[in-house]
Amino acid sequence: MATVEELKLHVAASVEETEQAMTGMLGTLDRLDAALARLRLVTVGSLHPSVAEALTRLEEAKSKIIEAQTLARGAVDSADTYRTLI
Repeated sequence: MATVEELKLHVAASVEETEQAMTGMLGTLDRLDAALARLRLVTVGSLHPSVAEALTRLEEAKSKIIEAQTLARGAVDSADTYRTLI
């Protein structure tokens, strides 16, 4: 069975991995923002439904990544709380 110190080390490693994933999400959000800006720029005035759908889906993708970041932050906070209690 793992000692308390080993448990704390594993929890800390999980927190670090989660924080790295959250950093990756920031990069993804930046790329999606760039894609949205470019698509809006090149389709100004277009009323084609495909353009509207593409913009809507990109915005939805951004929203879900932001939601994932929020959930991950909550997981980090909970894991840190657990680590301090054991």
